Amino acid sequence: MSIEEINAKVDKLLVNNYLVFDGEFEAFTPWWGGNELGYTFYPQPHYPEPKEIIGKTKWTIRTFCGSVPEKLGISEKTASTVKVSVSVVKQGEMYFDKIPNIDEMLKKNEEMGKKKSNYISLLNEMREEGYRLLFPSYIPARSSRLSKEFSGLYKLLAIPRFYLKAMGRKERKPSENIQEVFRSQPMKPGFKIRIRVFGKDKEVSKLFVNAMLITLKYLGIGSAANRGFGRFKLTNVNHAIEGIEKNVDITKGTVIGCKSGGSSSFPSFPSPKDIRVIKPVHAYIRGNKYQAKDIEGILAAIGISTLKSTWKSVCHNLKGSGRDYHTWVLGLPREVSGRGYISKNGELRRQSYIVISPTEDLGVMLLPFYAEDYINKIYHSDHGQVEVTKISRAKPDCSTVSPSQIIKDHIDLALDWLEEILG
Repeated sequence: MSIEEINAKVDKLLVNNYLVFDGEFEAFTPWWGGNELGYTFYPQPHYPEPKEIIGKTKWTIRTFCGSVPEKLGISEKTASTVKVSVSVVKQGEMYFDKIPNIDEMLKKNEEMGKKKSNYISLLNEMREEGYRLLFPSYIPARSSRLSKEFSGLYKLLAIPRFYLKAMGRKERKPSENIQEVFRSQPMKPGFKIRIRVFGKDKEVSKLFVNAMLITLKYLGIGSAANRGFGRFKLTNVNHAIEGIEKNVDITKGTVIGCKSGGSSSFPSFPSPKDIRVIKPVHAYIRGNKYQAKDIEGILAAIGISTLKSTWKSVCHNLKGSGRDYHTWVLGLPREVSGRGYISKNGELRRQSYIVISPTEDLGVMLLPFYAEDYINKIYHSDHGQVEVTKISRAKPDCSTVSPSQIIKDHIDLALDWLEEILG
């Protein structure tokens, strides 16, 4: 008997005895995965893997239930009774499949007599073109003569994290920075995957699948999932055991099959009353709002809304101190050249308390994961190092409120800021 025949028999045995779910999913936001080199496409396309789906789903279960069932394998000594397989149904596409000649573009700008022909000014020009492509009402400062074949790159540069990646390191040449953006670009929405879940225990399997459907639709997988990347909608169900909720809607109090509990120091899944839905979504660019018309516009708007400079610009305070604008809630590190948020214990990292999740109809959900887990002190270093819980807090109407030791107060205020900027 050949290897192929043996594998076919094993597969048939698994399907007949342990298959609990078989469904197809379509990416409705870009997927930013990472292979062994950390890239989605380079040297070949990298699609979601079982370990990525399983890991994030376990986290979701813990936020709902307070703990993860032992049968899902909570340690190296306990093997999971649930297995996941992933296959590609429809291949993904790149945003741009050719690297622009940056040296040639800079030389062309010099020949045209542009006063600022350096790399950063060229990036700004490409970002301006990205804004124009994403937001129909946006009018760039000057007309662009950029090549249309790189429109995908321009759209990506309108998303702050890609613009920062394109700026790159000082020791790199501009052409090397663009090459890095090319290698690390995400996969366009629209590709499809098939996920099959096998389980010996029906109740644990049902819990896992329901949590997985919520994870894929609302929380995302891969890089930058907290900022809208890696969302998948269920498009077809080939098989599902009884008790699996195929049409999940967390705004209606979806239950995944467990009672909530656990420590207040671990994030808890938001209740329907805590979720804020924004539609239409706007990008706040230089004091004006522009409505997003596609998913890339949504991601640009999300990225812009989390910048301290955006919060400060709302209050016309770009040159003043930013310590009253508590963006540390949206994740760390946020430090540049020793200024911003720091820890006296060394490097400081933490996930955002708020997940900003695009919806299929081009809206945005703000999902707060409340946790009173402020243990390692965070300081803001502008104008002296002051602990963030002892600093007054600026509101979106530019008034201030007193400091607070309660983390929920900071999360709720950050929600107010995001709602004001994106709405």
